[in-house]
Amino acid sequence: MNIITENLRKVYIRQNADSVEVFNNINMDIKSGEKIALVGPSGVGKSTLIHILGLMDRPTSGKVLIDGIDCFASNDAYLCKMRRENIGFMFQFHYLLADFTVLENVLLPVWNDKQKKESEARDILNRVGLSDRMKHFPSELSGGEQQRAALARALINNPKVIFADEPTGNLDRNTGKEVEKILFDSSNNNNITLILVTHNEELAKKSDRIINMNTGEEMQ
Repeated sequence: MNIITENLRKVYIRQNADSVEVFNNINMDIKSGEKIALVGPSGVGKSTLIHILGLMDRPTSGKVLIDGIDCFASNDAYLCKMRRENIGFMFQFHYLLADFTVLENVLLPVWNDKQKKESEARDILNRVGLSDRMKHFPSELSGGEQQRAALARALINNPKVIFADEPTGNLDRNTGKEVEKILFDSSNNNNITLILVTHNEELAKKSDRIINMNTGEEMQ
């Protein structure tokens, strides 16, 4: 999945207060299968940018072209369809639903087809090392297991792109490396475009390119 941004700008309008410009004039060209790391200090708009690239939020101005289609020229129903069919998300916090089992959490993005997708969900959970945790609830998992379950959920719709926002930020070093390996192996084996937000320099260096959001410069 090719992603191009043209003059992307995001401003938050606040009642009875000055507006806040998060970023302006963001121009990027991300090729299908590339692994991109977005780095920079807190507050420069890294998370906001991937929310826009992932069609979860609209820019104030500018364009996001996915495979040549100007996505934000379309309505919310189209954006929802694009997310459901093509995009996976992984965040610093796992956001698993407490009252759902691991298997049910993985099936959430494809809930309308959960019976058809259950076998695939089981295969993915086996791949991320959670075959014996499918019937457990999130509170019964370790932090690393919770994040691997979140990764399985991101993979269940066979995405063309995964957005990962600090995916190892809350994990210890060894557990983080396990999650990193699964994430990068999944990207490499399935030609998935991977866009990471991270403060972890070691993780960023594993990507194909590093883009510093503070300066707009490409570092690798």
